[in-house]
Amino acid sequence: MTKDEKEQLVTIIEAEIQKLKAKIEELKQFTEPIEPDCAIGRISRMDAINNKTIFDASMRNSKNRLSQLEQVLKLKNDGIFGICTKCHQSIPFERLKIRPEIRFCANCLKR
Repeated sequence: MTKDEKEQLVTIIEAEIQKLKAKIEELKQFTEPIEPDCAIGRISRMDAINNKTIFDASMRNSKNRLSQLEQVLKLKNDGIFGICTKCHQSIPFERLKIRPEIRFCANCLKR
């Protein structure tokens, strides 16, 4: 990976971290508990509970990805940045641009 590619990836990761932090803040309002005495009607309450479940899953996924991106960002000055954890080959730059937190090359991911 060239120095320019590495800098590009760091910029992508930092931008994605900011987006995820904003998304998590937005999701917080939708993941608050549904009060049992809330007078919204039985069907509406069931819909609210179902929606909360979906927002909870989205929140977990966002927090997980945020954690992965922050871990990868810490590796930016290490020799393993952009290197497959399994085969120790360089992960293609185009693949890293799409999912910078990926730790395996396409070949190792298939195995």
